[in-house]
Amino acid sequence: MSQQANVTLNTVVYAPNGTSNGIATWANRSSSFGAGFSFLTEKLAQNNSTGVVRMEFKLTVPIVETVGTAHDAVGTLLRTSTVIITCLVPANSTSAERTDLKLRIQNLVASTPFTDAVGNLDPAYG
Repeated sequence: MSQQANVTLNTVVYAPNGTSNGIATWANRSSSFGAGFSFLTEKLAQNNSTGVVRMEFKLTVPIVETVGTAHDAVGTLLRTSTVIITCLVPANSTSAERTDLKLRIQNLVASTPFTDAVGNLDPAYG
């Protein structure tokens, strides 16, 4: 089990926010408004009957009004983007298998289909 420490995602620092009911939470509270706080969570659970470990990471990125308009006051939540990454890994998998899986996930996130989908809302087509 690793000790909770700061996590930096694209220069945004998420500070440890504790663990509750097996869910570790990190928070970025750099927004001046509570509605603008961004959170990262991690949950791991093992199913003893199947021998599978389920890992779920969730990142929420809210956008709040910072100027104020005729329609929205400063600090109003405008929208939230959410990313959920779930991995199901057999508990008896080898270290080499888990390393391979981790590297494939890193490459997936860096791949053209992923970056086009997230960056441009542009799906792959055949």
